[in-house]
Amino acid sequence: MAKIKKRSGEMQEFDKRKLEKSVKRAGASEEVARRVAEKITPSEGLSTEELRRLVSQELKRENESLSGAYVATRRLRAKEAKDLSSGVVRLHEELLKMHGLQSGQHAHLMNKDMKAEVRVEPAKSADREEIHMSHADLEKLGVSEGSRVNVRFSAR
Repeated sequence: MAKIKKRSGEMQEFDKRKLEKSVKRAGASEEVARRVAEKITPSEGLSTEELRRLVSQELKRENESLSGAYVATRRLRAKEAKDLSSGVVRLHEELLKMHGLQSGQHAHLMNKDMKAEVRVEPAKSADREEIHMSHADLEKLGVSEGSRVNVRFSAR
């Protein structure tokens, strides 16, 4: 099986099960997720961003709205920020730009069946893979610091 190049530069074995989970997080049924994952055969050294584009194209053939949801969903590592109030999160400026968001727009946080709508602000100190959030929002989602949170971006 081919190895995928992560943003960090680390090479990781391609795992169809992980891809299926990622597609299901965007709202696809198990059947659609399995079908899409079966059609993806990455080449050695393919970047995660290029893999996302391939998956998005395949999802578009299945359901265009699923493709959009997949592209707009990221799993970010939660980091508690004591100075943030509930309902506000901070994300790396580049991540906001990538998703066409500006300060004050909204994102949807999800963990299992728990959800929260939050307002986003840029964070100069955040890693691209982090989301800074209040203790109250961590509790609302049932996650602890360091856990992964599904974030769906929605420009409005």
